[in-house]
Parts: sequence; C-alpha cells; structure tokens
Amino acid sequence: MAEKLIRDIPLIQRYSRHNEAEDFNFRAFLKGDLDLSNKQLDAVVQETTDEVWKQIDCLTCGHCCRTLQIVVDDKDIQRLAPHKQMTPRQFAQQYVGVDEHQTQYLKSTPCIFLGEGNRCAVYKDRPQACQDFPYLHAKDFRSRTFMMIDNNAVCPIVFNVWQQLKDRLRFRRRPRRSR
Repeated sequence: MAEKLIRDIPLIQRYSRHNEAEDFNFRAFLKGDLDLSNKQLDAVVQETTDEVWKQIDCLTCGHCCRTLQIVVDDKDIQRLAPHKQMTPRQFAQQYVGVDEHQTQYLKSTPCIFLGEGNRCAVYKDRPQACQDFPYLHAKDFRSRTFMMIDNNAVCPIVFNVWQQLKDRLRFRRRPRRSR
C-alpha cells in the first residue's frame, strides 16, 4: 500500500494540532472499540510501520534528535562517557539532568551526539531510548497510544503510521462541525 506520505515537519505539526481531538478519539477506539487482540493489532502496526519506514529516511529529518529530551540510564552513560573522553561520573555531571521522577536525560537539545547529515556520532553506542524510538516495533501498541499522539508532531514515520492506521482499522472520522 504505497500512499502519499507527509514528510514536512511544520505541516505535520499543524496537522497534529488540528487532529488532536480526532487522535484522542482514535486512541479510545483502539483501547475500547477495536475488535482485535493485542497480537493482531501489533501485527497491523508492524506491517504499516514497515511500509512507511521503507519510504522515509530518518537521515533526511533528524527532528527527534534536534528536539526530544533523550532518556538515558546508567548503562547508556557508561557507553557514552568515553566518547567525550570522560568518566561516567564526569559525563553525568556535565551532560545529564534528572527530572522530578528521577528519570535521567541528556540536558542538551539538539543531542550532543547529533552529527553532520543528521547522523549519530555514537550510533553503535546510542542510548537505548534512541535504539527503540519511535517505539512502533515494540509489543503492545495499545499501551503506548499517548506516546504515539505526542510523537505524531515529532516524527514523520509515527505521523504517517498513525494516519494510515485510522484507515486500515476503519476508524470512523467524524466531520468537523462548522461554527
């Protein structure tokens, strides 16, 4: 299914704001009304993701690396510190923040490892969160629908998968009322 994809970030952000109510209705549909098991839904998401991913090269975008706060754990810090010729403790003191939930994250946006051509300078050692992003291949898609709505405005792959899922799963879009 080769559909026309939207790749322009400002346009994606505008559509994401415009579609917010519909997206939350779609989330409710996925959580309560869709007559598919988690395994069946995950298979549809996987197939849709693979089709979209073949048509979008992350290196042409890099928006996630420029705008998201990247979550890191102690293992990530251990792998990343040598890239800055630092001990893990020095690296954490200079580059890592901690939020109110004690979640560690890279303080800098864009990512300190974002290189030329949107390439990751530490790709083999990148944080686990980066390896997993945009979380479309993980099991139990239903449990991540809030994250998908958030990432709609960040990632062209997420945006296009989410929109295609609405069609594939026969979600009834309600026409907007005129005021």
